[in-house]
Amino acid sequence: MINSSSPVYGQTIRNSGIREMTQGLVVGIERNGNRILNPDSTLIFENGDIVWIVGNNKKVPDLLK
Repeated sequence: MINSSSPVYGQTIRNSGIREMTQGLVVGIERNGNRILNPDSTLIFENGDIVWIVGNNKKVPDLLK
């Protein structure tokens, strides 16, 4: 879940570095009870977003640190 202290807060998916950190992709976002599947790389992370990531099982948890 993204909050205002998350390192990716306010960044686009493309600029967040999630792809490089996890060797994976953001496949969905839950925002205000709505699901955004296959979000565009220009989507900006907002407070409260729940991010669905498919990637390297060993690297995804590093994103939460």
